[in-house]
Amino acid sequence: MYLDIIFKVVGGLGIFLYGMDNMSGGMQKLAGKKLKKILAALTTNRFIAIFMGFFVTMLVQSSSVSTVMTIGFVNASLLTLKQALGVILGANIGTTVTGWLLVLHLGKFGLPIAGFAAIAFVFVKKDRSKTKALTIMGFGLIFLGLELMSSGLKPIRSMPEFLNMFKLFVADSYFGAFKAALVGACITAIVQSSSATLGITITLALQGLIDYPTAVALVLGENVGTTITAFLATLTANTNAKRAAYAHSIINIVGVCWVISIFPYYLKILNLVVDSTKNITVGIATAHTMFNILNVLLFTPFVGPLSKLLKFLVKETGKQDDKVTKLDSLMVATPGVVVEQTKIEILTMGQYIKEMLFSLEEIYAKQKEISENKIERLQYVEDSLDLYQKEITDVNFMILNKDLSDNLIEETRKNLEICDEYETISDYCLRIAKALKKIQDNEIKLTEVERKILFKLNESIELLFREVNISFEAKDKDRFVRAITKSNKITADFKKAREYHLKNASQAGVPVMLSTGYMDILNYYRRIRDHLFNIIEVFTRL
Repeated sequence: MYLDIIFKVVGGLGIFLYGMDNMSGGMQKLAGKKLKKILAALTTNRFIAIFMGFFVTMLVQSSSVSTVMTIGFVNASLLTLKQALGVILGANIGTTVTGWLLVLHLGKFGLPIAGFAAIAFVFVKKDRSKTKALTIMGFGLIFLGLELMSSGLKPIRSMPEFLNMFKLFVADSYFGAFKAALVGACITAIVQSSSATLGITITLALQGLIDYPTAVALVLGENVGTTITAFLATLTANTNAKRAAYAHSIINIVGVCWVISIFPYYLKILNLVVDSTKNITVGIATAHTMFNILNVLLFTPFVGPLSKLLKFLVKETGKQDDKVTKLDSLMVATPGVVVEQTKIEILTMGQYIKEMLFSLEEIYAKQKEISENKIERLQYVEDSLDLYQKEITDVNFMILNKDLSDNLIEETRKNLEICDEYETISDYCLRIAKALKKIQDNEIKLTEVERKILFKLNESIELLFREVNISFEAKDKDRFVRAITKSNKITADFKKAREYHLKNASQAGVPVMLSTGYMDILNYYRRIRDHLFNIIEVFTRL
């Protein structure tokens, strides 16, 4: 008997959690890049931030995912602390949507829903269709898991030892409500899912093992327990991200404390809104929603002061943040956002490369001496692009280990390839500048013909780079194809320049330092052209 109960309850909980994970993951994939657009809509207006937090959480069906994502944005400096507080408040309301899904009581339909969706998943070919099937399958598994837990707990109603255990945390007093809330917080912290604890609470209430006040107190505690996920995520994050995580905990702890302090009156208010004796599931979902709405209404006017308080309480560590990109490991929960932000970072790398090529153009055009400051600036730019490559590579390899759609995998790989090529191009730009400086330091001058050849070659490379960069930004395959002509012309110009130099160097007795330095510069430009052509191939191959 006991073994049968354990198997059904544990099995049901496992299926429920697996269903939630599938549905949440599927919703995230379907939302994809919309999350980045939603983020872009955020302003200092706290009401817009609250709405966006609600909307994102409703989309991904997980307050933990949306809160950790928000903290990741703060850690990457994409969001301010004040904006993040608004999103966190909205996420607390968005997570109550799960409770209303459970109100549907689709337990007996859970298995056929999951079954039909699984069959569709096997036979459909399109990636997006598979994701939709997986999401629906997760939806069905949620109700199947609840049904299994419910049937597993039925025999407990006739077992005095279990009934006595549940009586230990009955919310029949202030202390009883506090104990029940503490149990709800502990269970949620352990399973890392407020939705799972909510499902267990509803199942216990449906079987008559706990009364309505106890179920309400458990739900209150679940709001505190769910904050542990965000707290753990910020252990290695920056100060602002830690402040956002602490805010999440403070908002929910303070909310539970004030509701517990007026618990009997809170129950009376709930009874005015909904009759829990007719439908206890609706009553629990209402209690969950009302708590979070009231808490948001309470905290919204104090978002500014709370932000200042957190800055006072959580001091800057003094540790310098050497990050150059706005990518963060906490953002990997939303791969679509990582892919979009990576593209922005690569385009920023492109701006740096334009600066390097323009600096070289100035050297040829104005025929001025190359100062140490110019070399130091180019060295700084090249070092920065090394950091860009490392940060982009680290975060993008993390999302490649997740379950991504074929389109996202392809985009991620292309981003990684172009990032690698851009970093290498910057390295060759720096080598050209250093080679020119070396020639200058040895008091050797380029001939007018050589200067004009290098100027023209630099100009052609600059135009090709701009064409490639614009094509990447616009995802314009036709433009990439047209860039092949420019690339081939650079190859032809390089060959002519090399032949001209080899022919004249042997006849005119050109200094060895100039000859080797000039040939090195020509070869560096050829290498840049080759790396740009590699990018063209990436985007034009079938």
